Amino acid sequence: MAASKMPALTQPPLLDEPKRSALVAAQPEAALAKQHSRAGSSVANQQTSGFAKAFKALSSHFSKTNVNMLLFRTLNRDLCRPNANEDYIAPLFRDRLIPIRSWMQRSVPGMAALTRRSVESPGLGVPGVCNFVDARTKWLDQALKQALDDGVSQVVVIAAGYDTRAYRFYRPGVQFFEVDLPSASKRKQQLVRAVLPGPEELPRPVYVAADLAHVMLSAALAGTGFDASKRTLFTCEGLIYYLPEAAVSTLLASVADLAAPGSRLLFDFLHTDALDGSVEYAGYTACAESVAGKGEAFISGLAPDSDDMAAYLAPLNWQLDRLWSPGEMASTQLPHERWSEELPPILSFYSYAECTKA
Repeated sequence: MAASKMPALTQPPLLDEPKRSALVAAQPEAALAKQHSRAGSSVANQQTSGFAKAFKALSSHFSKTNVNMLLFRTLNRDLCRPNANEDYIAPLFRDRLIPIRSWMQRSVPGMAALTRRSVESPGLGVPGVCNFVDARTKWLDQALKQALDDGVSQVVVIAAGYDTRAYRFYRPGVQFFEVDLPSASKRKQQLVRAVLPGPEELPRPVYVAADLAHVMLSAALAGTGFDASKRTLFTCEGLIYYLPEAAVSTLLASVADLAAPGSRLLFDFLHTDALDGSVEYAGYTACAESVAGKGEAFISGLAPDSDDMAAYLAPLNWQLDRLWSPGEMASTQLPHERWSEELPPILSFYSYAECTKA
């Protein structure tokens, strides 16, 4: 299926920087919106109160952590580093959400490089975090493109947050669904309206405003046009390590209950041995302390072993297709980087799973 011609979004018409800075300093974000240009019956029923609290606090992806992840997603592109991700919409979101910081990163000589060195400092930061975000973005982008090429016509983005794939990968005949909390979904739509072409030029996904802590995914998607008989790609990026262990199983099982045979699910996960401290990973302590300091502590992990993962997924009606280790992800997505156990080029305490509805 051929991709449709996309509107040119790589160089949006931004306000000139002095006017932009003055507006930011003088007005709250709501007022700035008027001045800023457009460019500027299964296991799933066993949901717990822990899942409710974790999902409400974290799945919206509109937290400080996720603003940082958005910033990190743009750094390698800004620095013209090799094999950077191709998310050309992320800078538009970033510029809108953190305009002063974004202006400094784009305009102050050396600021982007300084930011990257600071966040990845072995002493105070998390070495490899920018490359981790880059590699994960590229992995999901490639898997989505392959799924669309293989004829998948539905994509469900769970806890969509600042995900941009519904806009970057739109094709005629393909329907995207972005699932998120009502407040997050409303804000995402405002953000999209502010910086992207209108729906007549760039069709929108179906925005599904639902608290999955209290509503089953099948119920949330009811009446939205989702067709449970069609093969679907489900993505769950940057979420499950913030959920209790039982809630992770509940979520994965609820997706399987809804998925047609041949549907696929992709997710990243934290290593159990990092969480319990049995293995010491470079940068993990700083990373865990950082997210905990924002009220978003890591809660659960999974074993980074293919046999263990396959055994875990089987009762949830998923068949493991591939488990990507950190080293495999780095060598595939960032082949210019050299692996080092002492100072890995990407975070070494995350792995990545691809599975198919059994």
